[in-house]
Amino acid sequence: MSEVGRGDRGTTATRGAVPVVRLYPDYAGTVLWLAGPVGYADSLLDPALVDDLLRWEISYYDALDADFRWRSPALSTAFTESGCRLALRLAVELGDGFDIEFASYEPGVATRRFRSDSAADNPRAAAALAALTGDASAARLRQRTIAPGEPGADVRVRNSRRA
Repeated sequence: MSEVGRGDRGTTATRGAVPVVRLYPDYAGTVLWLAGPVGYADSLLDPALVDDLLRWEISYYDALDADFRWRSPALSTAFTESGCRLALRLAVELGDGFDIEFASYEPGVATRRFRSDSAADNPRAAAALAALTGDASAARLRQRTIAPGEPGADVRVRNSRRA
């Protein structure tokens, strides 16, 4: 896993040939963004990750007061820490064909990008998001899975703690 870089929050959905999935709450019913919001059903992400993304979004709104300011510095820090953990998990699910950008709303915290060093833990999700970027042919090449019985089918290199 690598951190690709830090910088100002960008609005583009791609960086060169690598699609960028932006991660932030913004009253769209999802925290996943390409050129626009990406629904969880369309993402094909692992249901446990989706649940955690939903909880994170709810915790964000709960941490704000009526004027949309942080209720406390501790809550803004917790939002950032959870966002970074979720960005890392998302990067592992989607693999090295995507950058994950997280721009915290915490004051003074720079935008961060993450990318897995390995193929996707969830090739279906990677292909679904690549298709949403209009890059379905590249997604098929990047996310090719080995069918049972093919040479190399018994060799699996994973970048997660799942078996």
